Amino acid sequence: MVPTKTNLLRLKRDLSFAREGYELLEQKRQILVMELMSLMDKTAEAQDKLEKDLVEAYRALQNAVLASGKDGVASIAPAVNITSDIAISSRRVMGVHLPKVDVKIEDRAPYFGPGETSFWVDEAISKFKQVLHDMGVLTEMRISLMRLAMEVRKTMRRVNALEKISIPNYEETIKYIQDTLEEAERGMFATLKLVKVRLQIKKGTVPTS
Repeated sequence: MVPTKTNLLRLKRDLSFAREGYELLEQKRQILVMELMSLMDKTAEAQDKLEKDLVEAYRALQNAVLASGKDGVASIAPAVNITSDIAISSRRVMGVHLPKVDVKIEDRAPYFGPGETSFWVDEAISKFKQVLHDMGVLTEMRISLMRLAMEVRKTMRRVNALEKISIPNYEETIKYIQDTLEEAERGMFATLKLVKVRLQIKKGTVPTS
């Protein structure tokens, strides 16, 4: 780059923008990391809850089979009228779109079948409905976790690029231009001084010491 004052001013302006961008990206990175760490804990809790509720649901189903027999439970199945719907929206965290999963379950109880309905049939149905809800929550958190992790990595790459490459390059180039301009000014000053002395010699006005 040509060492001119115009280029020096432009580089200083670019360096100021780069430093501001670095500060903003660093703040974004910190916020995203905090959100990510919090979500990791919540995801682990959601995973544990799903596993626990699955165990309870299958235990209730086993008890229903023991109480009513496989044929009895099978005869009730056609009478179970449950519909589910998944509504997906989103929220934004530092520009990152995170999903919001809402599982809606419509249950038209009671259930009537040829056989006798036991308490455990109702319990199993209730437990599996909870499992559906848990799956929606866990899906929401896992996708959010993945997107946040990707954004954190991308932001860290940009932060590192500014900190270790762009900003040092700007600073180095600015120093080079400043040193070059200062050297040129010193050279110009020396030249002007020499010209002045020669003019004084020609005029015979050189001061004597």
